[in-house]
Amino acid sequence: MTSKRPLPIDEIWGEPDAYIEALLSFSTTSVLFMNLCGGVHMVDFLTREPDVYTTLLPENWRSFFDQHDVQQIIDLLLREDIDHLRGIQRPTADQASLTWNGAAFPPQTLLDYISSVRRLTLRRDLCTPPSKSIDLPTQVAMRMNRKKAHEVQCFSQYVASLSDTVHEYRGEPISHIVDFGSGQNYLGRTLASPPYHKHIIAIERKHQYITGAKGMDVRAKLAVDPKALYIQRSKNDIDCANETTKETATETTNTPLLVETNLQVLDSENATAPNILDEITLGPDDVLGSTTKGQIRERAPRPEIDSRGNISYIEHEIEDGYLEHITNPVIKSSSLEFSNETAEKTNARLMVVSVHSCGNLLHHGVRSLILNPSVVAIAMVGCCYNLMTERLGPVKQQLSIFHSQHPRLEETSSSYDSHGFPMSKYYESYETPGTTSGIRLNITARALAVQAPHNWTVKASEVSFTRHFFRALLQRILVDRGVLPNCPGPGSPSGSNTSTLIIGSLPKAAFKSFSAYFRAATNKMSQDPVYGSKIQEHVDTLSDNEIHEYEDRYSQTRKYVSVLWSLVAFSAQVVESLIVVDRWQFLREQDLVKECWIEPVFDYGQSPRNLAIVGLKK
Repeated sequence: MTSKRPLPIDEIWGEPDAYIEALLSFSTTSVLFMNLCGGVHMVDFLTREPDVYTTLLPENWRSFFDQHDVQQIIDLLLREDIDHLRGIQRPTADQASLTWNGAAFPPQTLLDYISSVRRLTLRRDLCTPPSKSIDLPTQVAMRMNRKKAHEVQCFSQYVASLSDTVHEYRGEPISHIVDFGSGQNYLGRTLASPPYHKHIIAIERKHQYITGAKGMDVRAKLAVDPKALYIQRSKNDIDCANETTKETATETTNTPLLVETNLQVLDSENATAPNILDEITLGPDDVLGSTTKGQIRERAPRPEIDSRGNISYIEHEIEDGYLEHITNPVIKSSSLEFSNETAEKTNARLMVVSVHSCGNLLHHGVRSLILNPSVVAIAMVGCCYNLMTERLGPVKQQLSIFHSQHPRLEETSSSYDSHGFPMSKYYESYETPGTTSGIRLNITARALAVQAPHNWTVKASEVSFTRHFFRALLQRILVDRGVLPNCPGPGSPSGSNTSTLIIGSLPKAAFKSFSAYFRAATNKMSQDPVYGSKIQEHVDTLSDNEIHEYEDRYSQTRKYVSVLWSLVAFSAQVVESLIVVDRWQFLREQDLVKECWIEPVFDYGQSPRNLAIVGLKK
């Protein structure tokens, strides 16, 4: 489970420290990288003079791109043997005689840039052989799509194995697995089922998710259907009443049945209240019903329920990494229910896990290892990096000549949130060029980090290119029609930069043509409280011919949009590496941590956010 190489990095790096230094140096000194990842937004592609493509990329790169189609360029970025090409191009070679794919040979600087990005990108290959995978039980896999089933199958097996590793290290087993942001609780349900039989504490803030999860627990045969119990209880009441009319018995008064199953639900607002359960655990010989002066033993029906694992639900919005106040009441109650266990076995030893915790939620999970005495291990996979906050505030100097002063950029960069990025002291104190210390990633860069260029097919990439081109062309029209101010050229004061409109999602049919996209987008924007009236007055009035004229005028730029977006998505792999490594570095800096590492736990082709951060406490 553990590895001598705690980071999945290229073999050229002897130690993690050398890799981290190179990663931070590249990300703070490469102007091209900073502009591609956070310095420019594709929306502004056509609204600058000169345009972004011309200003950002070297002339010899553009000349090379002109002679190759976009799919060849993508192959060069992602799959071509770059070391071989770099070895071919030597200072003494006749450059004019060198060709690649029957046309121009890649410039040396382009090859060097590709090599740097590849070397600094964390490896994503899944280590667990498929032949060793454990299939999900049919009743547990219901309602999971293919991607979710793959994630749950892989991660449940990984967590179970890690639990065994922790047991071996500490000489004591994990008592409970805590799922941060459990949602529909697919992971917890799997871990509570055969062959794992784990005790799960599922923390989720949305009541409707917990309700849905409990229904799926019934279908997975982890819980008794409350309706079935109620029906059986009603029948028992009638039978019992008939018996008491025939015999003299102790006077009884039936009390309402506390419905439910082997599940628990805790409202975090009442975490300290003594009566926290609204559901009970049923073993094979449990009885229902009670009296004030005696007891009538009423046997419930015996559905085929596997009660070796159990699930406790806590409705709570996680705002930091401290858990003891919400998990302890559940653990104490469950220790009473499992009364056959010894006191030693009911001591809390928690492992905190999550699949695709968004933004700061993963930060809270990582910190839980440090903040809670009961938490002895974590294994968490992050996602949605754009939802992270920023801890260090904005940069004090403007490195990028492209940076738009969008209100959301300003708002997020000024948050100074103690829960945000970066987590580690090393990132916080890293000396960057200029007057600002510390590693910063704005919301544009963080949003890009979820790209998965290695999963692009020709069709998928062309669809993505079309969407970006349509949006950039629409922005050009909004500027020309006076809805938005023009975007300045390099060197203009930052305060004069353009604003933008957030359109949101549009139906698939809107992308069949630019005119269809234009009509769908403007119809939606016309409802905007700030710009809606201008849209209706100056943009909705464009005729179909005028729309087609715009598309014809800028048609040659579609390839440039495609090339730039390919470079952006390729480079953004380094952004994800920066984020994930920061979390590992944070754990590495803590005296309480025995071991920590990063490991791919999903097949990248099915789930590209596949890097788990793992930590074990001393």
